[in-house]
Formats: sequence, structure tokens, C-alpha cells
Amino acid sequence: MKEISKEAMNFRSHNFDTTRATPYAVTTFILLLCAISTASANVGEVFGFGSKIRSLGGAGVAGGADPFSAYHNPAALGMGTDKRLLFSYGLVSMTPSFLPISNVVTSNSFIGDNVAGSPTSGNIDMTSYRPTFGQEVGFSYQLFPDTYKLTLGIATFLPLSQLAYMDTGEAYQPEYVLYRSRTQRPQIDMGVGADLGRGVHVGLGLNFAFSLTADATVFINTKSNSASSMKFASSVKPKISPFLGFLYTPPESSAYTLGAVVRFPAVSDATMTLKSAARAMGPLGALDFNFMANSAIYYDPWTLELGGSLEHFGFGRFYAQIDYQVWNQFQPPALLVNQPDVSSPPSTVLAPGSVPALPLLNVVIPRIGEEITLSDVATIRAGYAYRPSFLATPPNGAGNYLDPPKHMASLGLGLKYKHFLIFETATLLDFNLSYHVLVTQHITKTTGNEAADLTDSKIGSPGYDAGGNIYGGGVTLSLAF
Repeated sequence: MKEISKEAMNFRSHNFDTTRATPYAVTTFILLLCAISTASANVGEVFGFGSKIRSLGGAGVAGGADPFSAYHNPAALGMGTDKRLLFSYGLVSMTPSFLPISNVVTSNSFIGDNVAGSPTSGNIDMTSYRPTFGQEVGFSYQLFPDTYKLTLGIATFLPLSQLAYMDTGEAYQPEYVLYRSRTQRPQIDMGVGADLGRGVHVGLGLNFAFSLTADATVFINTKSNSASSMKFASSVKPKISPFLGFLYTPPESSAYTLGAVVRFPAVSDATMTLKSAARAMGPLGALDFNFMANSAIYYDPWTLELGGSLEHFGFGRFYAQIDYQVWNQFQPPALLVNQPDVSSPPSTVLAPGSVPALPLLNVVIPRIGEEITLSDVATIRAGYAYRPSFLATPPNGAGNYLDPPKHMASLGLGLKYKHFLIFETATLLDFNLSYHVLVTQHITKTTGNEAADLTDSKIGSPGYDAGGNIYGGGVTLSLAF
């Protein structure tokens, strides 16, 4: 009775046999981990992993067991079914469209070679933000069915437009700071879940990030019969950020579920050291200058997720979730020049990089979803979530980092089959459509430039509207073996 009620969360109305998966499943896990263990992103936080969870507004902490639980809540991996191997494959496409920004200051005496009082105006390119388009692959495998149903899961996202894309964005021009490249690279989340009995499940997950270190040596030569040279070396080291999951289901029914996940922060950082020299004036000595630059290319905050689901009327299930994200330690992605040094002539001074102080807020994100079973084959879903801005105020002063509040709505359809092609294999086919609306904010820049020079103007002056939308959808195929 207990096993059937748990299977109903994902593969309702199918009777699984006890066919055992081959050792190739474990091999696949290891190969995937080795292949992309240095990459990380957060498609799961921005959009949700898998069409089912996306169609429920991202409320996945109290969902049922499927391979993408390795991200949403590793404790759900231990719920178990009478199939040892579950496999999911999906496609997701989400396209951003931001409001145009025209006729604003793009360069001034603070960040350019302009003379104070003569800033340059122009348009900001809002079309350079890339769509998120990629494939999601998930596995879960019961390592020890008779020992706490210990189950290993892995959830991955692999972009199809490129292997990876990293862009620090602009420090002073208008920049949607969380939408530049956060979902433009591979992601891997790995989890282990266990059933402790009496409806209690626990899990441990690992999110993989990285540190990028680069060293460059450059010599520019303008003298005739000479050559310029450059040397570049870099290394990437993996970093691990853990997350913990808890899930409770009543032992003899599927009337409700309660879940919780704690995620530790993850920072993918970059450090660049440049040693350079230039002989620009014939036989005169070369001008040497060196600096170090640092950036937090990707940042995921400390997060607490609490949620539950409730079965009602015998044909529906309601999902609710609250996420609390700690953004007060946010590190901007801009690549900052630190410790600049010029050896000759000694009177030359290089200005270090600077990012305006950001007034940060911790945010609470409510998520709700509804799932209605129409028949043994079809299920429809709908979801909604609201994400406040982690910036306390619009950037009316120095800087133009943008993060408008966002409404997220979604619809989904789930189909269940007893066969996949000619094979007698329980199959789920899930579709979703999603539409995110960024609340329009009007930015009015204060007088003076970023250095309080009242004869000049700030980047983004006199002001502009920030907002837009993100739209798309996806499809996921899930099989049980």
C-alpha cells in the first residue's frame, strides 16, 4: 500500500515490474560526472528542472520521486518505486525580451576619456542577452533497494547553442545582472536519497561550481624590425556547494507531503593577472604596467525552501512553496582591476576598478501549483511564482544594475502511457509553457556623475524604463526500467 501511494506521485496507474537495471547505469553516472564536473549554472532556480516542475511554478521541493529530484529535493530520490532505474530527457527554451533603452549617457569623464561636461549619448544593446536553449538529462538508480532504498540521482543541463558562455557584463551601463549568462553553461547536480522509514526521507546534494585562474604576459613593440609577443595560461578548478533535503509522506497514503531544502551559497569566481609592457616611442624604454582583476562570474545565494502538497477531491493536488534567498553577500560579476602598478615612468598612475555599492535585500519567493488528473492518461497543470528584486532601490544614483520584480506563470500537460514505441515501459510525456513578466521600473538618474562632479552626468542619464518578459517552454520524456 505504501509503495503504490508513493508511485502515484509520478507514475500513477502503472504497475512496474522488478526488472533490474544493468551496471551500465552506474557507468553512465560516473562518465557524466567526470565530463562536466567543473561546470555549474542555475537553470533550476531560474526556470525549474523538468517540464512538470516548471508547469507548477517551480514548486518542486515536495514533489514526487523523479531524476530531477537530484536538484529540487534529493530526499525524494529515496521514495522509491518497483523500478530501479528512472531516466528523463527534456528540452527547454526560454527567450528574454527587454525594453529598449535609447538616448542615454553611455560614456562620461568617470569611465571614459570624455571631458567633464561632454558625455557621450547613445543606445544600449538589449538584444545581446542570449536565449536559454538546451537539453536536460536526469537519472536515478536504486543502489541498495533493501537498505533504506538508497538511491543515487543526477540532473544535468547542457546548452545546445554553445558549450558554455561567460560574460561579466557592464559595471556601469544598464545591465540585467542575473540574466546575462547565468543559464548559458552546463549544470550538474548530484544527489543521494534514503528512506528512513515511517514516511521520513532525507537526502544530500552537491552543486558543482568552479574557480578560473588566468595569467597573461604581453609585450607590445612598435619598433621596426621587431615583433610583439603574448603568453596566456589558465586553469579551472572545481568547487562543491552542498544542499540538504528532507521529505515527509504519510506512511499509508499520499494525502499530503512536506519538504524542505537548505542550499549553501555557490560562487564561480575568476582571477586574472596581467603583466604587460609596451615600447611605443622608438628606442625609448618600455612602459611596464601590471594588474590583477577579480570577478564572481556566477553567484547563487544561500537558500531555504519549504513546501508541501495536498491531494484533494481525489483528482487534484495543490502545491505550495516558499523560498528564502539570502542576497546580502551578493558579489557582482564585473571584472574589477585591482592593484594596478606602473614601473616607468613613476608619475603614471592607473585607476583601480570600481563597482557602485549595491543596496541589497534578502527575498521571499512564493510559489503555487495545481495538478488535475483528467483521466488515466492526461493531467493538466498550472503554476505561479513571484520573485521580488534583490536590489533595495532602483539604480537612480551611480550604477545601473537591474533586477526588476518578476511574475512567473506557467501551464502544463502530462501524458501517461504503458508503452514506449514497441517496449512495455511506463512512459511520461510532459509539456510546459512559461511566461515571465518583469515589472516595469522607471529610472531617473540624479545630478552629477559617479564621482559627484556636478558638471557631468551619470551613465544612464537622464533616465529610462527597465522591464520586459521571458517566454518559452519545454518538453520532458521520462521512462522507468
